[in-house]
Amino acid sequence: MFFDKRAVLSVVLLASTVGLRAFDLQYGTLFKVSGITLSSDGLPVLPLARGKYANVRVLDKNTFEFLQTCAASCKQQEAAGQTEVISFRAAKTRPDMWIADVAVDNRWSLTFLVFKNKSGFSVVTPSDITVRDRMWLSHVEQLLQARAKQGVVEEQPHAM
Repeated sequence: MFFDKRAVLSVVLLASTVGLRAFDLQYGTLFKVSGITLSSDGLPVLPLARGKYANVRVLDKNTFEFLQTCAASCKQQEAAGQTEVISFRAAKTRPDMWIADVAVDNRWSLTFLVFKNKSGFSVVTPSDITVRDRMWLSHVEQLLQARAKQGVVEEQPHAM
């Protein structure tokens, strides 16, 4: 009987700390999002770069609901890798820098930085993202570099 009470107490203590631990989400074979937490209400809280920039966003209800079921690191399987630039704007703080929001399969939005340099343009992936598919990343970089070359710049991102 004593063992059962200790086991139950351990399970309760572990369950109460789930919202405090960060976990990772693997999106198919494309990328991994690190540092996701669950609030005390069980709502997913995505990481903020430098504590204030939301460079990773959820775009659809199914993904949001899936995140709520992740108590530890998990994998969202259906990843086609369809990308669309939904916003491309000049940074206010630095010339020759752009901020690009890219929708992935209409499930995720990732914010990339594009910089003009001597050899052309370079693209910086969000800090909480680890890209697993280099071909997919190359495609995204080509899209964003082409957009920077064209000079197509919007002032504000599209409403989502």
